[in-house]
Amino acid sequence: MQNTISNQILHRSDLQSDHIALRHQGQCLSYAELGQRVHYYAAALRQLNLNPGEHIALHADKGIDSVCALLASILCKLTVVPLNPLLKPAQMQHILIDAGITVLISNQAGLQHIQACLAHCTSLKQVILSDDMVQTRPLLANQELLTWDDLSSSIAAQTQSIETIEASSSQMIAMILYTSGSTGAPKGVMLSHSNLSIGATVVKDYLQLTNTDRILALLPLSFDYGLNQVLSGLLAGAEVVLMDYLLPRDVLTTLKKQAITVLAGVPSLWNPLAKLDWPKSVQQQLRIITNSGGALSDSTLARLEEQLGSDKIVLMYGLTEAFRASYLPPTEFSNHRGSIGRAIPQTELFVVKPNGEACKPGEVGELVQAGALVSLGYWNQAEATAAVFKPLPLWAQNEQNRTQLAVWSGDQVEQDEEGYLYFIGRKDAMIKSSGYRISPDEIESLACAHHLVELACALGIEDAVLGQSIVLYIQTTADNELNKDLEKEFKRCLPNYMQPKQIIRLQQFPMTSNAKIDRNQLHSMFCNSTKKH
Repeated sequence: MQNTISNQILHRSDLQSDHIALRHQGQCLSYAELGQRVHYYAAALRQLNLNPGEHIALHADKGIDSVCALLASILCKLTVVPLNPLLKPAQMQHILIDAGITVLISNQAGLQHIQACLAHCTSLKQVILSDDMVQTRPLLANQELLTWDDLSSSIAAQTQSIETIEASSSQMIAMILYTSGSTGAPKGVMLSHSNLSIGATVVKDYLQLTNTDRILALLPLSFDYGLNQVLSGLLAGAEVVLMDYLLPRDVLTTLKKQAITVLAGVPSLWNPLAKLDWPKSVQQQLRIITNSGGALSDSTLARLEEQLGSDKIVLMYGLTEAFRASYLPPTEFSNHRGSIGRAIPQTELFVVKPNGEACKPGEVGELVQAGALVSLGYWNQAEATAAVFKPLPLWAQNEQNRTQLAVWSGDQVEQDEEGYLYFIGRKDAMIKSSGYRISPDEIESLACAHHLVELACALGIEDAVLGQSIVLYIQTTADNELNKDLEKEFKRCLPNYMQPKQIIRLQQFPMTSNAKIDRNQLHSMFCNSTKKH
């Protein structure tokens, strides 16, 4: 038995009632007001007489109300499924049906986007519109349409009982986070109340977040990294500034205007952001920046270090299936360049050979994670769960982890003599050309070192002679001369078997809903283009 993450965050409304909790587009909410609004929404949800564990989807732009609705749903012991508004209607429909959603929280703009697919969602019974003013109510064929005001009757009598609700079990499903879908239909990762609570606490502690921090939250709540940033910030009593990422210069403007001290990002943000000139005030105000969701190129890290110094850069690695795995503290950045660090608290990490034996220092193997942050598996996907969530090898087992399943990540890493981990690449992204196993990261990093390249993605394309040939996509607005510059640099720095056979320029990369490069779509684009010729 333990308090939900919502209970723990709402405890802040007693400790620092006047302190700002959330800020978004000129609006702000104190911790006292946060508590009041979360209790209001939770009491409204109880009017629906839902059973503990029923699945409720949150489909709205990242804002104050969406954060409050998420916390309220957890408080009511419902299973929350955050939906990224950037997903297409077909992807939304898949998730709503797959998760068996019974209640959907949306707004008028979002509902208009997905309204046509709701007729196919037979489990969906009610839709709650979260807009402050609902002037025109859309007609739904199979669902009851409600507003928070519709549910507000008798709320006062319910509020006191809401305040004392705790999760009935730490292993009860609290949330299902769907993967981006870049490798087929999205899969839902089941997170327990314990996963959410421990994940937020651990990250809060190792980042040393406090109520003096002002955190800029750019990433979607449907992304484990973005979700954890908001939860850990609120748990620390910090001020969380919500923002949807548009352009790199918009981020710098907000950093300066809001006096941000903590910024989290992914490589698709850091690569273009690092190439800008950061105002002195931003450099001075920022306490730390964090990266996860992929490895940063050496050139991007060097530019960030030049802007901020190495003592403000925190590199992290994690999987949606286990929330977070490792981190490299700023104090260790200079001495262990390129490392993703060591295991975070309450986590064990192992590097395993294909035959199940332990890798020696310097040997490449699969990263396997055990501990309190390992999730409950994939929703409604027994076969996929069994393939990824497996016992540890016998040599790695102890009394604590013997009965628990570990996450076999599929990521290739190596470990040095001191236990620091170095990311090599995704097992399914490795390129096999001329008999060599090639990590795309090395090629991409070299390409991104050029000042005109914003992003890069190296793919292995089937080749009758080589096995796979290397095709490099780059995001740039530059002209043809850039290809010649890159070809010269590749010949200077890389062996022949790592030379891209083709360099293709795009002005905009296809991205997943979690702001990662969509490698599958790039591969399809290449195959389709070759068919036309």
